[in-house]
Amino acid sequence: MSKLDIVDFHTHFLPEGWEVYRAPGRPLEPLWARIGTKISDIDALIADSDAAGISRRVIGVALSMVAAPDADLGAVSRKLNDDLAATVARHPDRLFSLATVDTFGGEAAAAEARRAIVDLNLSGLFLDSARGDSLIDAPEARPVLKVAAELRVPVFLHPINPEPLSTQLSGLGRLGTRLSRGTINAAAAISLVTSDVFEELPELRVVITALGVSALALTGPFGELPSIFAEAPAGKRRHLYIDIMPSEARFIRFVTSLVGADHVLTGSDWPILGHDPTQDGLAAAFEAAGLSAHDAELIASRNALELLNGRHRKRDRLIA
Repeated sequence: MSKLDIVDFHTHFLPEGWEVYRAPGRPLEPLWARIGTKISDIDALIADSDAAGISRRVIGVALSMVAAPDADLGAVSRKLNDDLAATVARHPDRLFSLATVDTFGGEAAAAEARRAIVDLNLSGLFLDSARGDSLIDAPEARPVLKVAAELRVPVFLHPINPEPLSTQLSGLGRLGTRLSRGTINAAAAISLVTSDVFEELPELRVVITALGVSALALTGPFGELPSIFAEAPAGKRRHLYIDIMPSEARFIRFVTSLVGADHVLTGSDWPILGHDPTQDGLAAAFEAAGLSAHDAELIASRNALELLNGRHRKRDRLIA
């Protein structure tokens, strides 16, 4: 298998001047203290990318990572998106960026999403998958999703720490954190495929994280999802993508068997997990998973580029 071109769809990065939020009077946990020293270091990001053989990264920021619970999320989003656009402008050959908006902010958030994509030329939306009792299919999230569908940019549904589940599972340590976050990410995906969102917004494309893979596992005899992930072009499968943070053959086989290699992306969760998918490591995992060279190329970069370039193809058709 030839050298892979890798586009990492799941990278966290804070622009210059931004820091990881911490509650007043409370120190950062050791893990986040370590992450906080690297997550805004562009030299470290580029160096790690070069070492792994990653040609381009898709950076994004969760609002909860930088904003206090009572912050003006609209104001935070506007400033953050301006700074993300400036970061990409300084490294256009290495970075894409997703715009951060308040998922449940209604028309005001939709206006910021449109500004970030049209005026700032950002490449998609980075959204929280839930808030309180609301999942991504909630009416207040629909205006933001409509903008993504209209402009043909991908939506990356990122996990949150859902309560009370996060507290209930806190005794399990980091495994409990991943389990609670994966559960809410899976629930968000299921809410989309079991609602009318994709019928209303046929151009919407949504990426969920590897933590949300249980949404795909609930197929077969356990539910009504086989038809949702059917191979037919009209099926809802075509709306959903998943990133493979664990670059392991068994996980790759499982995900591609459910949604197809054309709906799987490479992701690292940099710098949170502390390791990157390397060219040699990813190629070995793809080979062990039994993928063809064509499917390996799709997952490594082509699927991501296809999603990210959707709005540009639409613009070119309109001009023609």
